[in-house]
Amino acid sequence: MRSNRNALLCGAALVLAAGFAQAQEPEAAAPAAAKVGPATIAPHWSKYTYPESVAEGAAYHLIEKGDTLWDLANRYLGSPYLWPQIWDQNKYVTDAHWIYPGDPLLLPALDVVAGSAGQGGEGMDEDEDEQAPVVEAAPETVLYPISEEFSIFCAGGLSTAAEDQGFTILGSEETRARMTFADRDIVYVNKGAAAGVRAGDVYSIHRPGTKVMHPKTGKLFGTRIDNIGRLRVILVQERSATAVIEAACQEVQVGDYLKPNEPINVPLAVRRDPADRMTPPSGKADGYVVEIGLGGVAAATGNMLTIDMGSAAGVAPGNLLVAYRLTHPGDASQRYVLGEVAVVAVREKSATAKVVYSTDIIEAGDRVELR
Repeated sequence: MRSNRNALLCGAALVLAAGFAQAQEPEAAAPAAAKVGPATIAPHWSKYTYPESVAEGAAYHLIEKGDTLWDLANRYLGSPYLWPQIWDQNKYVTDAHWIYPGDPLLLPALDVVAGSAGQGGEGMDEDEDEQAPVVEAAPETVLYPISEEFSIFCAGGLSTAAEDQGFTILGSEETRARMTFADRDIVYVNKGAAAGVRAGDVYSIHRPGTKVMHPKTGKLFGTRIDNIGRLRVILVQERSATAVIEAACQEVQVGDYLKPNEPINVPLAVRRDPADRMTPPSGKADGYVVEIGLGGVAAATGNMLTIDMGSAAGVAPGNLLVAYRLTHPGDASQRYVLGEVAVVAVREKSATAKVVYSTDIIEAGDRVELR
């Protein structure tokens, strides 16, 4: 835990009952007035290299203890689901789950799918109201959730760095011979009170999968991490604990490792005409499809996949990307549009995306470009 550093976990305000409960629909909030620059940021401790000043006319918020991106989006943008908009505007925040008191957050005018990702940010126009930014969506803007929480969680992702796999499932209270488990089964885990485990703690269950080679370079890109499910601790001993599996994406196994659960935020996208052969290149950040979800060989509408663009490339949840294939590799202008994918979860160097529509199958090695 990072309580000594006043780290704030930026999680979605989801109400979980047993299993993967549906998120309660948040009450609509009238956008609040924000502070407006210029401002000088007082020196303070932070994990990030925060901006030391705010430009004149820029709307901003100074993070306070207890703030989350979810709550701030509801306060300033009128909907908590638009939290990726604030994250996208503050590229120095490399992990959306952690924000720190004293850091400034620039507040964007409403841009539902973070269309400026992959490009330089812009401040408010000088002639905008100094009291509060205009954040209401245009009447014709239609928002829709890209996926639902369970599907996003179960999609897993790629890790380009080693993960701590020391906290594991030991077995079942029923018998030593049992090696696999499912919803509502009771299991033992190998850490307890001595390691800070407490009754009521929720952990996500993971399993390392296959090594993934980059389709362009042929070099190792990362390791697939399968998200297996979630469990809740119900009884704690000194060096072990007992837990109940609240929900499983697939069979849970002895040896699967645990991490503190991070709530899933379901991003929204704007409904608009899909890209087709007449859609010109955007000139924004582009990359490759590096893996098809759940070990598949091709993806179509509704399937998940992984791209080699993450927060380091300016990608944020809710971004839409055109998927295409170069039919004549020597001529980048001759591209065959395969469909469109929407980002649902982001790591530093990769992102998980859902195919929101397709005209053909999408495979590892196909290209993607931010719209």
